[in-house]
Amino acid sequence: MDEWQEVPWRDSLWTDEEDPRMAGEVSASDDWYNVIQYSDILESVGQAIEARDESISPEGHVEVSPSAHKMTARVGLDQTVEPAPGDEIDVDLRVRSGHSGYHGLKFDIGALRQVCSNGMMAFIADQSYEQTHSEPFQKQFAYHAVDSAVEGVDQVEQRLEEAQNRELRNMDEAALVLHDIGIDQYLENPTADALNALHEEVEDPENPSLYETFNAATYALTHLSKDMPQYQLDDGYEQAAQILEYGEGIPHPDILGENAVKRRSRELIEGGDDVDEYWEGEREDLRDLMEAHEIQA
Repeated sequence: MDEWQEVPWRDSLWTDEEDPRMAGEVSASDDWYNVIQYSDILESVGQAIEARDESISPEGHVEVSPSAHKMTARVGLDQTVEPAPGDEIDVDLRVRSGHSGYHGLKFDIGALRQVCSNGMMAFIADQSYEQTHSEPFQKQFAYHAVDSAVEGVDQVEQRLEEAQNRELRNMDEAALVLHDIGIDQYLENPTADALNALHEEVEDPENPSLYETFNAATYALTHLSKDMPQYQLDDGYEQAAQILEYGEGIPHPDILGENAVKRRSRELIEGGDDVDEYWEGEREDLRDLMEAHEIQA
């Protein structure tokens, strides 16, 4: 529009473009909602990087949804880890914000796996920072997040190394885990894509590690997902991070696998013939896993 339009008792979020768009109108009361401009968030990240003693050359990208209600950014910070020989991972910072009524502001530790550019995100909870729109922009979170991304690389590397030594029972259980954490909702062909990703990443099908299973999840999201914007895929990466996050450590593979088996067996039992198998012979494979976990039908 050529002129500002007054909206009573509301505050508007505008994009800074040649043809500005109003991303939304929200309550102007600071008691209920505070507009946080995307430019203020990104500027604070830049200031946090400049405030550090070492020289960092940030790189990355910013994506805004067509309606401008959501923003996601990846900021590379010259930080690399190598949890396995030849498997280098660039640790970075992921920033997400939105004005859809459901999204606040969140800073996460992310990573980009060089071997196949798999995205990773948020598998160390105490290195994530977030706030809602019920409070004014907390600029210090940007500083804390940058510090965590730069100084927490050893913790990231240790977490990934530990995950290589924790194994699920077999590929069937790994596939059930991927379904259980919700990766399937992002894939064109959920079961086939999950299994293809596992075969791509797992070296020994009889002993898939949590690290390999996590890489399969991120591989599927990066290469086999539906045609969707980055801000939606980021939710999938965060769900994948459940494979590497439990309290202050990594989930025990027996518990992770057993929970997936229990939930899937209950779904099949309660749904009966109305529930399709993920793959031919799944019910029989599931019975074997239930027996291995000593789960009563």
